[in-house]
Amino acid sequence: MKREYKGWQIEVSSYPSGHKWRPIVIVSNETDGRREITNLRTPADWLFNTKQESDEQGHHLGSTWIERH
Repeated sequence: MKREYKGWQIEVSSYPSGHKWRPIVIVSNETDGRREITNLRTPADWLFNTKQESDEQGHHLGSTWIERH
């Protein structure tokens, strides 16, 4: 799932982990021809019941990171 937030791209890829889902979150931005890419680490206990829930929580993590930077 890719979304734009305040000029940044948030890309979330959730994958199965046992019977739950875990998000991988990458945020990126391009300024003056220079691309910044950051892979956000999620806590080990970040496991969700559905892919959709995992994707949404991953997007929330990305948007929160953007707000703080």
